[in-house]
Amino acid sequence: METKTVRVGMMPGRINEYGFEVGTPISEVLRVAELDPSGYEVKVDGTKITNLDSTYVTSGTNLILLAKLVKGNV
Repeated sequence: METKTVRVGMMPGRINEYGFEVGTPISEVLRVAELDPSGYEVKVDGTKITNLDSTYVTSGTNLILLAKLVKGNV
């Protein structure tokens, strides 16, 4: 399997680099990085994702970021 170095973190906060096999679920990436996605938007290379178990690290994945949910106007 191919290993990919991915930057994982939250804003505001820290961003660290980890090595994962291509095909690793995003939920596992967050568990290894000790990040809880509750109350955060999860973005993979700038694209918001909602199903963490069926989205995977690919050979093109570089950054997984948790950003605070912003409440908009209703």
